[in-house]
Amino acid sequence: METQTSNSLFGFLKNSTIQNHQFKKMFIRNWGLIFMYMVIPLAVFIGIIWFFSQKSLLKEVDMAAERSTNGTIATINSLFEEAHNILDKIVMDEEIYNFFCEEYTLPLPYSFVSTSTKALEIIKKENREYLYYSVDVYSDISKYIVSTQIHGTHYQRLYDKGIVDDFFNYVGSYPNLGVFAIPRQYRIKDTSPQRVITIYRSRILTGGKRAFVSMSMDVEKMCGYIVDEKDYVRQRYLLVDNENNVIMDTAGSLDNTQFQLPKKSSDAITMEVENQKLRVFYKEIDYFDWNCVQLVPIEEIQRSSIWLRNLGIVLVITATVVAAFLSYKATTKLFKPIEAILHLVENPSRDFLVQDEKGEIQYLLLSILEMFEKNMVLEQEMIERVTALRRARAKALQEQMTPHFLSNVLQAINWIAMDETQGEESKTCQSIVLLADIICAGKSQTTNITTVADEMEYIKKFFELEQLRFGPNIHFYYNITSRAEDVPIPCISLQTLVENAIIHGLQPKGASGNIYVFIKDTVDGGLIIRVEDDGVGMPQDKIDNVWEMMKEEYVYLGEHFGIVNLFQRFRLIYGEGCRFAIYRSSYGGTCVEIVTPKLPEYWITNSNNRNKK
Repeated sequence: METQTSNSLFGFLKNSTIQNHQFKKMFIRNWGLIFMYMVIPLAVFIGIIWFFSQKSLLKEVDMAAERSTNGTIATINSLFEEAHNILDKIVMDEEIYNFFCEEYTLPLPYSFVSTSTKALEIIKKENREYLYYSVDVYSDISKYIVSTQIHGTHYQRLYDKGIVDDFFNYVGSYPNLGVFAIPRQYRIKDTSPQRVITIYRSRILTGGKRAFVSMSMDVEKMCGYIVDEKDYVRQRYLLVDNENNVIMDTAGSLDNTQFQLPKKSSDAITMEVENQKLRVFYKEIDYFDWNCVQLVPIEEIQRSSIWLRNLGIVLVITATVVAAFLSYKATTKLFKPIEAILHLVENPSRDFLVQDEKGEIQYLLLSILEMFEKNMVLEQEMIERVTALRRARAKALQEQMTPHFLSNVLQAINWIAMDETQGEESKTCQSIVLLADIICAGKSQTTNITTVADEMEYIKKFFELEQLRFGPNIHFYYNITSRAEDVPIPCISLQTLVENAIIHGLQPKGASGNIYVFIKDTVDGGLIIRVEDDGVGMPQDKIDNVWEMMKEEYVYLGEHFGIVNLFQRFRLIYGEGCRFAIYRSSYGGTCVEIVTPKLPEYWITNSNNRNKK
C-alpha cells in the first residue's frame, strides 16, 4: 500500500488509502491521543497563564492606581493647606480686621478708602495667579467687598452676588464652620463664567455680623497640577463631596453631576460610568470630607492582554493542525504491518503471505504464527504475575504509611512553621497540630463504627481547626446525654453536619454565629441527633432538592450536597427505619435532625472482629 500525498492537510481523506475503514479508525484514535496529550494540555496551560496574567495585571493596575491616587491626594492636600494658611494669615491681619469693622457711608470718608485700599494691597500680595482666580474680602458691617478681580465695590453693585449669597446660605445651615469650600462659577461682567472652588474663612464681628476672606481656586489650573492634559484617559480624577456631587472632573464630562460612590473600601472596584466599565479607586482627602476618585477604563487593562490571548489561539490552532499531520504520518507508516497482522489473527494460516521488498513483514507474520499460542499463555501468566506484584507493592506501601510516619511528617512541618513564624502560637502551627490530631483520630478508627463520645472528640478537633480558619466569632455548643456517649455511631458522621452549618449557615453572615449539637439515646437503643445553627438558613428549594436526590439510588459526587451522602450512608447502615428532617431552627438558622433505630448487631460484630485483627 503506497502512501498518498495531498496539497491539503485533510485531502488524504479522499484517496484510496483512507477509504479503508481500519485506517480511518486508527487515524482517528491516533489523532485523538495526540490531541488529548498535546493540544488540550497546551490549551489549558495557555488558559491558566492568561487567567492569572489578567489577575496579575489587574492587581498591578490597582496598586498603581492606589499609588497614583495617594500622590494626587498629597498634591490636593498641599494646595488646600496652602490656601488655608493664606486665609488664616489674611483673616488675622490687623488691617483686614480694620476693614471688617469699618462702616460704609456716603460720601465715603477717607478712612474707609484708606482701609479698603490697604486690604486690597494685602490680598494682592497673597494672590497666586498660577492657581487662584480671585482673592476676596467681605464685611457684613459695610456690605463692601474688596477683590483682586474687581478691586472694590458695594454689595448692591456686584455683578455676581453669588460669592456673598453662597457664603451666607452655607453659614445659615452650618453656623459653626469657620472654614468651608463651595464649587461655583465666578462671574465678572463681559467675561465668561469661570469654574472655581471658593474656600471661605469666616470671622464673627460685633453684633453677630460676619465677615469672610475667600479664595477662589481655578479648577482648570488645579487639573493641570493633578494630571497631564494629554493623559486624561489613563489618569482621570474626580473630586466628590460628601453628598456625591462631582466638584471637579479632570476630563470635564462629569462636572456638576452625581457620582454614587459605593460603601467605603480600600480595594479597587469595577463600576459602569457613561456606558463604560471603569476601575474605580478612591480615598478621602484631609479637607471638607471630600473624596478623590481615580477612574481607569477596563479597556485599557484588557488591551494589554489581547496579544497573549491571540498568541494562545494561534498556538492551539497550530497544535491542532500539527496533531492531525503527525497522526496521518504515523498511521500511514504503521498501518501496513498492522493490517497484515490483523488478517493473520483473523485467519492464522501459513498460506498467508505478504509481498514486501525486504521480506520483513513476511518474517514477522511467520514468527507470530509460530508463537501465537505460546505467547498467549505467557502473556496471561505475565499479566497475572504483574497484577499480583502490583497488589503486593501497593499493600506494602500502604502499610508503610503508618500514623507514626504521618505524625513525624507533621511534626517536622510544625517545626518549620514555628521557625518561620517565631513561635508556636501562630494559626499555622495550631492548624498543623490540630490536623495531626485529626489524622491520628481518623487512623485509630479502623472500622466504620465508633462511639458518640469518640465521634465528639473528633468533631471538637475539627471545629477548633475551622475556628482557626474563620476566626473566634463562631462558637460550638453540645449537649450529649450520659447514656448516649457509649452508643455506637458511624465514624466521621457528624463532621458533615457541622461543616455544612459553618459553610452554608455562618460564613454568609460574616463567619459569625453559633452551632448547637444535641444527641439523646432512645428507648430502643437508637439516637436522636440534632445539629442547629443561627445562620442565614437553608432555602426551601434546596431542602426540596435534597429530598428529590434522596429518591435516587445513587447520586454522583458533585451533583448534591454533602448532606445527601450522609443520609444515604445512614440509610445503608441503619436501614429504612432511619428518619431525616430539615427545618428552620428556633435559633433562626437551619436544623438537621436524624433519628436512628438501634444499630444492627452485625455492624458491631464486624467492627469488633476487625479491631481484634
